[in-house]
Amino acid sequence: WPLYWLAQGTMFWALFVVGHDCGHQSFSPSRAINDFVGNIVHASIMVPYHGWRVSHRKHHGNHGHVENDESWYPTTKSDYDKMDDLTKLGRLRFPWSLFAYPFYLFNRSPGKTGSHFDPGCDLFVPSERNMVLTSDAFLIGMVGVLAAATAKLGVVAMFNLYFMPYWVFVAWLDVVTYLQHHGSSDPQEKLPWYRGEEWSYLRGGLTCLDRDYGIFHKITHDIGTHVVHHLFPQ
Repeated sequence: WPLYWLAQGTMFWALFVVGHDCGHQSFSPSRAINDFVGNIVHASIMVPYHGWRVSHRKHHGNHGHVENDESWYPTTKSDYDKMDDLTKLGRLRFPWSLFAYPFYLFNRSPGKTGSHFDPGCDLFVPSERNMVLTSDAFLIGMVGVLAAATAKLGVVAMFNLYFMPYWVFVAWLDVVTYLQHHGSSDPQEKLPWYRGEEWSYLRGGLTCLDRDYGIFHKITHDIGTHVVHHLFPQ
């Protein structure tokens, strides 16, 4: 089973990247096709396509900005100084972020409010709210599929067939995203963050890294080629 979990979880990650490209309108010249395929593939791995698409657009529009980036921004010293010891341990020492993605979908990043599933969240303008509800409907359909499969195959089978691969996918997503947006302490790889007038779209777009994931690079649709993606996301 562990080999299956790894293989299927990697395929879930590859499906996410297909939906990611749909969200950038780069999968097809047709917006209708992009949104339909994006809803299908993202619902299959329990991701709200339109809710995620909008927040990801905000990430691209503010990447590298300490206050305005949507996700994976650094903890400031003033915020760090306000944390108690337990929070510091949980946030900065325990590798919870490997499995943070589903919690981010429900609650966004620390310091931000709202949910990717809630059309009333301040992420969305009124014209996007029906899109968010559409993606929620696709997810409800997927929950029904999973419930029917569980009734037919049993809890243990679905644990192995879907639940464990799902968490492998979550780990893939969080690890890859972290590696693309954070360098090491090596001066050749250390990445800056900007505030105020220091930030620009070009500067922000250049504060990420390309990564080579070996045999997984092509399987996951070249998602490791990331700098040019931030400069020209479509």
